[in-house]
This record gives sequence, structure tokens and C-alpha cells, in this order.
Amino acid sequence: MAMLMRNDLLNTTCAFLFTFSAMTICLTLSGCSPQDIVDSVEKIQGSNNAMPMGKMAMPDPADIVFKDEVQSNIEVPTGLDGLVFLDTTGKRVALKEYLGSKNVVLVFTEGFGGGMLCPFCKTQTSRLVANYDKFEKLDTEILVVYPGARDHLDEFVEAAKKTEKAAVDSVPFPLVLDEDLSAVGYFNIASNLAHPSTFIIDKSGNVRLAYVGADMSADRPSVRAMLGVLSDANGS
Repeated sequence: MAMLMRNDLLNTTCAFLFTFSAMTICLTLSGCSPQDIVDSVEKIQGSNNAMPMGKMAMPDPADIVFKDEVQSNIEVPTGLDGLVFLDTTGKRVALKEYLGSKNVVLVFTEGFGGGMLCPFCKTQTSRLVANYDKFEKLDTEILVVYPGARDHLDEFVEAAKKTEKAAVDSVPFPLVLDEDLSAVGYFNIASNLAHPSTFIIDKSGNVRLAYVGADMSADRPSVRAMLGVLSDANGS
């Protein structure tokens, strides 16, 4: 173990010295701009499998493809009816208000985790908005959970209203907050804030789908997949 730690330290030190040397050489060249320095460092970092400097490239929502075939990959503990959230005005929203009367699709986004809004979460929510009528026909309510502080919540809501079909005036289903991350802890889906997760609960309180995906990715159920689970739950 000590040998591995020394090797890691040596590799890190060498990478730093190599990067510093490249920057020093670049600065001595005539006409070298700050962007040239950044490009040089990014090239070095890329060869060392490090994350590039600056922001990650944002995917085009039209190119995002969610999963049509999913199966539960997590166990849900008992006590679903004890979960309580807050709506965007600060009013308490108890999950038990919906359980038993309708099917429930409970979607956890990643919130403002890692210093940015997840583009896949925004796209997923906008597609739920665009297809909400299909869920209504299956006697289903959707609750989208924004974990952590409400920072950038307004930005998230505005993105959700810009669907691929047409912009809408408001999100037609409850967008709720889990500010203290109690629901995140209940489901054991903690990450920077939360892993993207989807739970489908039928009218009898049975969990039909419990899927936790990889952060910052399209690893989450598509609208088609959710509707399929709900159709099976309704026996249609």
C-alpha cells in the first residue's frame, strides 16, 4: 500500500512538472496567448486521462436517448408513505397524498450537483412535461424531485418548460424539493446530491420499477419505458 501511494505521488508530481514546463515554454514564445496555454494544458491533461479544463460539452437534447428497456436495480425500503417534500412555494407535499389513489412516477434529478445543472435531468423532465397527457390517461401523477438547496431551481424549471414539442407556460405536475436530502437518504441514492433515479408505484402501493442510473448520463428510463410499466400495472 505504501509503495502504491509513493507511486501515485510520483506520477502526480511528474504530471505537474511536465504541465508547468509546457506552460513556461509557451510563455517564452513570441505571440503566445492565454488560450494557447489552456490548449496546451488540456492536451497534456487529456493524455493523462484527466478531466479537461473548463465546462463539459453540453449534449444536444435531440441527441439524448434514454433507455427503453430497464429493470429494477435497487430495493426500496418500507415506509414510502412517510416521505414528505416541499413544493416551490415552501408548502409540505406528502407522498401519501397520491399513493393509493393514482399510480405515481417519482423521479429524482441530480439538482445542482457538481456545480452545474445536469443536462440529462433537464431533458428528462422536459420530456415528461411534453408527454404528461399520456401519463394522465394511465391515471398517473408525476413528481419530479429537485434535491438539495433551491439554487438554480428557476433555471431548471425554465429548461423543463422548453419541451421538444413546444414551450409550455408551466410544469403540469408537482416539482418538489428534498432540501435536507431525507428522501435521498431513505432511498440510499446519495451522490453529489442524488443519483438520477426513477420509482414507479402502482395504486396498490407496489413498487413496479426502482431504477438508479449513472450520474450525468442518459442512463434512465425513457418515457416509453415508463408508460410500458404503467400499462402493465393497470392491466392494459
